[in-house]
Amino acid sequence: MHIYYFFYLLIEQIKIVINNFQIKPIFQTNFLAKGEKMQESSIIGKSIEEIDTPALLIDLDIMEKNIHTMAEFYAEKKGAALRPHQKGHRLPLVAKTQMDTGACGVSITTLGLAEYYVTCGIDSILLTNEIAGKNKMRRVCTLSKLADITVGVDNLENARHLGSIAGEQNTIIQVGVELYMGTGTCGVEIEEALPFIKELVSMEHIQFNGLWWHQGSLADILDWEERKQAHFATLDRVAHLKDSLEDAGIDVPMISGGFTCTWDITPLHPTLKQVEVQAGSYVFSDWCSHESEGLEVFDYALPVLSRCISRPKSNEALLDAGMNACTDEHTDSYRNIVGFKVKDMEGITQVKQREELSMIQSEDTIDLRVGDTLELLPPHADTTAKLHDTYYCIRKGVVEAVWPNHGRGLL
Repeated sequence: MHIYYFFYLLIEQIKIVINNFQIKPIFQTNFLAKGEKMQESSIIGKSIEEIDTPALLIDLDIMEKNIHTMAEFYAEKKGAALRPHQKGHRLPLVAKTQMDTGACGVSITTLGLAEYYVTCGIDSILLTNEIAGKNKMRRVCTLSKLADITVGVDNLENARHLGSIAGEQNTIIQVGVELYMGTGTCGVEIEEALPFIKELVSMEHIQFNGLWWHQGSLADILDWEERKQAHFATLDRVAHLKDSLEDAGIDVPMISGGFTCTWDITPLHPTLKQVEVQAGSYVFSDWCSHESEGLEVFDYALPVLSRCISRPKSNEALLDAGMNACTDEHTDSYRNIVGFKVKDMEGITQVKQREELSMIQSEDTIDLRVGDTLELLPPHADTTAKLHDTYYCIRKGVVEAVWPNHGRGLL
């Protein structure tokens, strides 16, 4: 079955290539591919000033520091576990480093990215999303034979359908019940989860593996103590549900419900232990994260390199990185438009982004010439990372490696 699955993934990748060729003329595609390859191989060892902009950088020293800060914290915490989310960086190489330094596995939102990770040797995955549609169900059933996969569920009819397809493929699917955390989330209400799970565990080819949730609204609470109280209120309710399930004879192997903004809060809960923390954005961090008390220990590892292309006025500068290079949103609503900040540049009073360029404005004269490079600090690193095909990995201002962003766009 492993060789069949390999050929399935190979065919899917060929389809992607064919579709890309249909978008633009073949000669243009080939020319660009060769040019990009030459540029990437020749840029290693050179200053970031020589990179064509806009470009996405990874500061390796800072990223490694962020990863080890989190790993060292959880190495000392016996009452919680780290299951880092991958929707930000989408790099199996980083995931392997996270697991090598103590993570119990990873969490991933999309099935396509989970398939990619399994082919790269990452085999403990919580799929933090529900799976619908026959073909995706077949894919996840195939994947379950190759790795330790837990799939999110919140609908009994859909779970029965998944179990039926698992039966056809002679496998058992591990499922995690998602708990509802308010408008805009999937999930089952905590108070309704007990009867839901009782029916779930009676289904053939379905194995209940625990509970998970994502309470994104906590990211909007900047005060650490206030965030702790809100998070603990949820953990208290989950603890009561866990007790009720165990009283009913149902084991709850997994509880997974923290994330970056509760990284140093989740392990403190007095009764609910071994809660997995799906922290992800700490790897790169962003300037909006630093607004939250307790997250300033993770530094900016994902700047967008941009160039000044015009100086229409002394207090205005136009840059070649717009919204297609650096996202301008943040917070749980994804509608809070705040824009980037510029590293090591004070006094900017306005940032205005268009698709392919941006304008920065200051009360005083901006000390910037056409052709100068700047590092833009995104407000949201996760969505910025998905805008680029390539990561330029730098160390002390020099390009050390170039990593393709193969995980981008996998659904």
